[in-house]
Amino acid sequence: MIKLVTIVSLCVLVMHSSLVEAQPSKQSKCAKYKTKLDNIQSKQRQPNSVKRSNKLKAQELKAFKKWRKCQQGKLK
Repeated sequence: MIKLVTIVSLCVLVMHSSLVEAQPSKQSKCAKYKTKLDNIQSKQRQPNSVKRSNKLKAQELKAFKKWRKCQQGKLK
C-alpha cells in the first residue's frame, strides 16, 4: 500500500513539474503582447479627449484579445 502511494505521488510530482516547465515558455512567447497591452492601458490612465479615449479603448480590446489567444495557445 505504501509503495502504491509513493508511486502515485511520484507520478503527480512528475506531471506537475512538466506543467511548470512548459508554462514559462508560453509566458515568454506572450510577453510582447502583454507589454503592448500594458502600454495601452498606461496611456488610458492619462488625460485624453473623448476621441482619443475611444481609439485607446478599441486598441486595448484588440490587444487584450490577442494576448488572451496567445495565453490559450490559439494564436496563429
